[in-house]
Amino acid sequence: MEKQIIPTKQEMSINGVRDLLKFMKANILFLVIITFSCFLVYANLIKGKFINLDDMAGFVQNPNIGNISATIKGFDGYSTYKALVFKLFGMSSTAYHVSAIVLHVINSILVFLLIYVIFGKKIAIIVTFMFITHPTNVEGVGWLSGFPYILRSPIILSVLLFFSIYKKSNNIKCFFISSLIFFFGVLYFRGSGWIFITPFLVVLTDQFIFEKKIEWKNIKIYLPFILVSAIFAGMVIPSLFSQRVKELQTLYYVNLETSTPLVNRIPYTIYMAYRLLVFPLELSIYHEGKVLSSAMYTFMVVVAIAIIFAIFYLWKKDRVISGLMMMILFSILPSFSPIIIAWTAAERYLYLGSVFSSTIIALLITKVENKYKIKNFTIIAAATIITLYSIRSVFRTNDFKDSKHLWFATRKTAPYSYRVYNNLGDVYADEKNYELALENFKRSLALKPDYADAVHNIGFIYYEMGDIERSKKYLTQALNMNPNLYQSSFKLGEIYYREGNYSLARDYFLKCLEANPENQDCKSYLNSIVPVTGQ
Repeated sequence: MEKQIIPTKQEMSINGVRDLLKFMKANILFLVIITFSCFLVYANLIKGKFINLDDMAGFVQNPNIGNISATIKGFDGYSTYKALVFKLFGMSSTAYHVSAIVLHVINSILVFLLIYVIFGKKIAIIVTFMFITHPTNVEGVGWLSGFPYILRSPIILSVLLFFSIYKKSNNIKCFFISSLIFFFGVLYFRGSGWIFITPFLVVLTDQFIFEKKIEWKNIKIYLPFILVSAIFAGMVIPSLFSQRVKELQTLYYVNLETSTPLVNRIPYTIYMAYRLLVFPLELSIYHEGKVLSSAMYTFMVVVAIAIIFAIFYLWKKDRVISGLMMMILFSILPSFSPIIIAWTAAERYLYLGSVFSSTIIALLITKVENKYKIKNFTIIAAATIITLYSIRSVFRTNDFKDSKHLWFATRKTAPYSYRVYNNLGDVYADEKNYELALENFKRSLALKPDYADAVHNIGFIYYEMGDIERSKKYLTQALNMNPNLYQSSFKLGEIYYREGNYSLARDYFLKCLEANPENQDCKSYLNSIVPVTGQ
């Protein structure tokens, strides 16, 4: 093994579960500091509200959110988490925000343990605080609908932790624990497919962190991860793939035929991942709506090529850094899918990647201190980075306090994003500021003329303003553009019901149920129509 990954003699060796528990007990004060630090950085979120970006549909308006037994029987870890918090605290945005911070605490503790096992306490402390404060992690922790990225991380980090203990101690029990955690992780968190990046991270950890060269004989220890992945992937990936593609097409209007080819997307994705991790100053929940000049894209290509070249150059020079650089890319593997199933760039995707980038930084500043004999360089450099991260994260958490703060902040970074103006229009509509709502919805439609959601929202605003004829016009147009837009069907049904045109109202309510079979409002209206029409 390389010298830099062996803890010093003064440090406690972790060779099994008992050692791990003893280590945690011996470092209980530091674990408390981790907890306090997480809550300090994310204090702005504690009283944060639900955001009109999936939070309303996923939490507030979700009729099945409290059904714990169904989610457990269905082996749905994501829904079980939402249901459990709801059962304990009700529909409270504060409860969900606090639970998200608690998850970040758990992940931070696992990061500390993992990095300690591999690199020792000094590096582990630095990496842990960089992970706690890293600005890109705010999106995953702060956006309630982004919780899957922090909820499955304890599974992935635990798999890597026990696998690393196995590699350090040859304790076969830890290998079985790692394998079992992965099995149950896939069983309960297979819903999005991202859990399947775990085997790649295991292989890279083994071959580049622990081994001095590629050891093909190690394939046998990957078999439990490979077999579990293959079985579950065969069962769920095809349906998840088609479901995600349909979702992107119908909800987000992604045109797969005219979308950017993979070869053109790769440089952008690599560049954005490393830029956000290394220099997380300009943050945005939407990385779109900017005019990308040929000069800028050329720069992205050059940077992406440089990163790939560095990975291969360091393959023999410094396998650990090379491996960690690859782990960043494999942690966002779905973004490289030939057919778009994930966004080309998103900060929440980099939650695990921030562990690997922080480790690279910690190792590099330590190397600089050792090579050039600069006294206290590591402490000063790490403290400076962590301080800057903390400041940026605190400001970023303020953006996620409510919808208005978020969309004002996003408008600055993505001024030509049609989704920003549509969501901002929703905010003004909730405030009953219909003129500003219309202005933003029309701005959204101008940026994307085929955006049916904006057309629907314009129709809804005209309805609220009492202009029923214009409302009908835009709602009908929205429905023609996107037949699955059940909100337009429902609103048209409601309008015709109130006008006494029960036959037409019935048609629209039935159309609404085709797209949204569980819509109770539609069912209620239909039940009231039956005595009148006999149908």
